[in-house]
Amino acid sequence: MKRISLIFLLSLVFTSHILSQNNFTFNKLLKKDSYKFQTKNEQFRFEIGGRMFADAAIYFDDETELKNGGEIRDVRLCLDADYRTKWNARINVDFSELEIDLKDVFIKYKINENSFVRAGYFFEPFGVEQTESTNDTKFMHVSSSVETFRPGRNVGVEYNRWSEYYYLGVGIFGSKINFKEENKNYYNYYSHSRKKNKTELSFEDGYAFSTRMVIVPVKTDVNILHLGLSGNYRILENLSRRDRLARYYSKAGSHIEKINFLDVELNHVKSEMKYAFELLGAIRNVSFQSEFLKTKVNRESGYKNYSAKGWYTQVAMLINGGKYSYKSRSARLNRPKTGAIEILARYNETNLNDRGVYAMGGMQKDYTLGCNWYARANIILKLNASNVEVDQFALNGEENFNMIQTRLQFLF
Repeated sequence: MKRISLIFLLSLVFTSHILSQNNFTFNKLLKKDSYKFQTKNEQFRFEIGGRMFADAAIYFDDETELKNGGEIRDVRLCLDADYRTKWNARINVDFSELEIDLKDVFIKYKINENSFVRAGYFFEPFGVEQTESTNDTKFMHVSSSVETFRPGRNVGVEYNRWSEYYYLGVGIFGSKINFKEENKNYYNYYSHSRKKNKTELSFEDGYAFSTRMVIVPVKTDVNILHLGLSGNYRILENLSRRDRLARYYSKAGSHIEKINFLDVELNHVKSEMKYAFELLGAIRNVSFQSEFLKTKVNRESGYKNYSAKGWYTQVAMLINGGKYSYKSRSARLNRPKTGAIEILARYNETNLNDRGVYAMGGMQKDYTLGCNWYARANIILKLNASNVEVDQFALNGEENFNMIQTRLQFLF
C-alpha cells in the first residue's frame, strides 16, 4: 500500500502543479457523451468515469447449500488524465463489498500511434479474457478456467505494440498490492485441510515475465480470424521455503455465492510456468472465442511438481445490431452497437487434479447460455443460465447444480 500511497501523492502534486499554471475550462465530448475537464491551453485534460453492476442469482438442485440473493458486484470510480499528447495516467478504484480495492493505477507514455509503455498496477498480458474489461466480457463471470489460471493484476512495466495484423504485449511484474485475510476452503497437499483462516501469500513477493502475442491472418469487413499465444513465468523470492505457496481456485461461475468448489494449494514452490492458446474470430454477426490454459508448478528438491489445465469455448450471435468488428489496439472484438441483442453459449472444463502428486483440487464441467441487451450506450442487461458439474474431489464431493443470474450494468 505504500507504493500506491506514493503514486496517489505524486498524482495529486502533478495535477495541482498543472492546474495552478492554467485556467480551468469545461468541455463536452459528444463522441463519448461525457464531460472532460481541460486547461485553457488544452495541454492537460482529465475525465472522471465509473461503473455499477447490480447482480442477482437463483440456485437449483444444489447439495452444497447455496444462498439465493443479489449484490452490487462492482462500484468503480476512474480518473483518466492526459498531459499533452504523449502522457496518460489512470486511477481506477472499486468500492464494492464495503472495501477499497485498487484495480488499475498506472502512468503510460505513448511512443507513437501504434505503441506505448506503461508502469504501475494492472493486468499482466496473458490471454484474451483475463485482460478484457468486465464492461465488455460477454458473460457475467469469466470462465472458471481463466479465473483459476490467470496471473491477474500486479505491479510492473509493460510494452505494447500493434498493427492491423498483429499484437504484442510483454512485461516484467513484481508483487501484488492487496492483501486480504480470508476464510479459505482448499485442498492442501500436506494437511488435507479443507478450512483454514490465512493471509493470501501466493506469489506476492516473486517476480514474473509475461507476454501475449497475436496474429490476425484474416481481417475484412465481414470475416475475422485471430490466433494468440501467451506465456507467464514467475519466480518466488523473499519468502521462507515453507511460505512459497501456489494456490488455484474457482467459484464455479458465480460471484454472489463465493464458495470455491475447486481449490488446491501447494508449498515449497520454486517457480510457476503458465501458457495459453487463444482462438477468436467472427463471420458477420456470429463470433467465437476459445482458450486453452495450462500451468506447471516447479517445486523444491524432494517435492513433486504439479500441473493443471483448463479450457473453454464460446459462441455468440447478434440478433440485431449488425456485425462484429475488431479492435487491433487490444486484440479483441469491439462491444456490439447500441440496441443490439446478443445470444451466447459457452462450455468450460477445469481440472485441478494431478494424480502424480495426488493433489486433487477437483474437476468442473459447466455449460452456460446467455442473452445480452445493449439497451443504451451506457446500459447493458445480461441474463445467464448455467449447469455446473463437479467431481468427488470438489469442496463437498460430486454434485450437479443449476443457476440463473442477471445483471444490470450501468457505465458513466
